[in-house]
Amino acid sequence: MKIVKRDNPKAKRERQYRQLRQQNLPRTDHVTVVDGIKTAEQEIRREIAIMKKCYHPHVVRLYEVIDDRKNDQIYLVMEYLGGGEIKYTNERREPILTVEQTRRIMRDAILGLEYLHHQGIIHRDIKPANLIWTANHDRVKIADFGTAHFSYAQRLAAVVAGEHVKPQEDEDPTLLNDAALAKRAGSPAFLAPEIVWEYTENPEPGPRPPVTKAIDIWALGVTLYCFLFGKTPFRPPGEYSLSEWTGYNYTCNHDWRAGTVMGYDRIPTGGRHPSMDEDEDGTIQEGPVVMHLLDHFLKKDYWLRITLDEVKVCGFVLFCCSSLSLFHCLYPLLLLSWH
Repeated sequence: MKIVKRDNPKAKRERQYRQLRQQNLPRTDHVTVVDGIKTAEQEIRREIAIMKKCYHPHVVRLYEVIDDRKNDQIYLVMEYLGGGEIKYTNERREPILTVEQTRRIMRDAILGLEYLHHQGIIHRDIKPANLIWTANHDRVKIADFGTAHFSYAQRLAAVVAGEHVKPQEDEDPTLLNDAALAKRAGSPAFLAPEIVWEYTENPEPGPRPPVTKAIDIWALGVTLYCFLFGKTPFRPPGEYSLSEWTGYNYTCNHDWRAGTVMGYDRIPTGGRHPSMDEDEDGTIQEGPVVMHLLDHFLKKDYWLRITLDEVKVCGFVLFCCSSLSLFHCLYPLLLLSWH
């Protein structure tokens, strides 16, 4: 259950200050596109509207909303996930998940995220802490829609493409504001370069790149890196805590580094740019396959980043499947559960 106060004194003071500051600004003929002053109640109602759209085996369910006006609180009654958030590192910042465990988690996360994108929902905060185990650890679900955004344009594109999209009644006006997507939201270490593009060292960075569902792909790639190496990919060597500026600077201007081994089982990676040559038996070692996948997840240019359709058929995801159709067969079954 999630409990939210309708408002809090700190937020109220901040709004009053910003309103006063706006009143003292010189008047212009420009129209304000976004007010930017939101209450806690507005934020939670947006989260509720998004969660009401979701019904999928790999997305946490919202069961009921209780509006307690007497105590000035809103209660969100959600599906109980007894396994807790995914833990991926120990006190020495070493990975505690095997590569096979990581593969299982990623398969579930890919399907859940694919569903959200088909519904026009950009999560904006994909990270290990928002991937939750069920009680018996047989399934992972995406949780925490506090910063999620519904893009009507993206949902319309999914309809035009013939993808499965849950029928909707009149759209909730709470959701119809794509200007909010351009604002920085989410966890700093998982933000895509297009969100913090102003930190690029390019002297002529050009216009701001569009913020699309590709930001979730980037965050999923950072999450995969965390599972494999026990830490986030963009940080100076030896630094355990980062300032916001340092973190964003590394995200925009530096490449990620590959460890020599990955996972708790310490599978060799082959390095940052491993050879993809086949062995004598015609196979490629798993380490190079995973490094190749990470390279496509963490493309700084959003249009070069891998898509979920491509991720679903990559060697890492399909590794040890009896046939390439095994994972594909799961997809139609999930479609049935969306109704």
